[in-house]
Amino acid sequence: MSKPDFEHAVAIIGAGMSGICMGIQLRKRGITDFVILEKSPDVGGTWHDNTYPGACCDVPSVLYSFSFEPNPDWSRRYSPHNEIKAYFNRCVDKYGLRSHLKLATAVESADYDDDSGHWLLTLADGRTLRSRAVVSGLGQLNLPNTPELPGAESFEGSQFHSARWDHSIDLRDKRIAVIGNAASALQFIPHLARQAKSLNVYQRSANYVIKRNDAPYSPAQRRRFARFPWLQKLHRLAIYLTNEFFLYRVMRRRSIARPLLERMSRKHLEEHITDATVRSAFTPDYPAGCKRVLVSDDYYQSFNRPGVELVTSPITGIDSQGVLSEDGVSRPADVIIYGTGFKTSEMLSAVRFTGAAGVGLEAAWKDGAEAYRGVCVAGFPNFFMLYGPNTNLGSNSIIFMVESQVNYVVRCIDKLLSHQLASLDVNADVMRQYNARMQRELADTVWVARCDSWYKNDAGKVVNNWPHSTLAYWWHMRAPDFTDFDMQV
Repeated sequence: MSKPDFEHAVAIIGAGMSGICMGIQLRKRGITDFVILEKSPDVGGTWHDNTYPGACCDVPSVLYSFSFEPNPDWSRRYSPHNEIKAYFNRCVDKYGLRSHLKLATAVESADYDDDSGHWLLTLADGRTLRSRAVVSGLGQLNLPNTPELPGAESFEGSQFHSARWDHSIDLRDKRIAVIGNAASALQFIPHLARQAKSLNVYQRSANYVIKRNDAPYSPAQRRRFARFPWLQKLHRLAIYLTNEFFLYRVMRRRSIARPLLERMSRKHLEEHITDATVRSAFTPDYPAGCKRVLVSDDYYQSFNRPGVELVTSPITGIDSQGVLSEDGVSRPADVIIYGTGFKTSEMLSAVRFTGAAGVGLEAAWKDGAEAYRGVCVAGFPNFFMLYGPNTNLGSNSIIFMVESQVNYVVRCIDKLLSHQLASLDVNADVMRQYNARMQRELADTVWVARCDSWYKNDAGKVVNNWPHSTLAYWWHMRAPDFTDFDMQV
């Protein structure tokens, strides 16, 4: 291995929610020789990248925050993205992570050296970094998915993905085409509808949408949360238990809770969409939970405005003036916005990882991404992931899951460093058996139903989601069993 430009015991890739949590818990464990590499000029991950109008989390803020760092100052039940990003910046400062950060530092590749038991990371500027352990905080929602539509390059107007919002474009009185209508689009479409000359929303499939029930926290409530932290903890617990014992049940293949959620969604639709044809177009033809259940207080109302049209005819292409569809209509547009989500099944592909014996992660995952407990991959010693395969949720806060993963990974890294191991690698048979069991258990969830979703890869394998409750995952991740690992000194 060539001499690196700098060296640390641990390299964390990404300064989003996961990377920040990892850094905090490493310091608490007494491990301070680490660096956090972030491609963007600021921390926050998806909350730095996604700045579209109306951007906010679809999990209440008291739950979408670290358990060890409550924030009494959330302005709303569902706070906007700038507050969430500011929260993560405060965590960076409070827990002393600023000196560990290397911002605007993209990682191109990470290669494991069998002889030394170290990883060599190559940065976009050509510099290299050597580390004993690597932790990926890239997650599942970092690569925008922009479909390759015929003729898109000929379009004479502006076009961009919602995760790369172009704020230099004045959208007032513009003819706007929105391709996609899932979680992000539901948030920005109401804002566009209020200012566009015309707005065409191209829907591939309908979504289950339930009320968000958002509301501001009054100054008095915020003062009480600050003075009596246990009140906010009770508030957080109530929301957590609702998700854990209701929404989680919806995700089971046979569920008595699903009809209730479907009725809630249908009532919300009927309350705001009176046109029978439009209402039919908004009605899903698959069981609730098969795709992500969405929350919104103002999405359906947007389609009651003049000039706003829901288009369900499949897109055939784009020409210089607008979007073409199978119904033979060419709808003109000045701006095309892609609300088409992320390449979730290609997780970690933003960095080229090469493990033991020169095997790349892409080759190891040729049949679909998989890992042991979502954090380790056999053949990739001293390498750990946060928000990895089969750790996503359809029912609760991903921060709860990530905190469990961080607890597990910190213990693994402590074992590696304190025992001066050359390598710590999950056993291949252990991982194979684990993932075979994972797929059997996923077969009892609604995600295997016949609907397209980002939870599955092209072959239909559920690579993103955890099949059980978050409490089950917490228990599952409470401590590593090092007999599951191959260790070399």
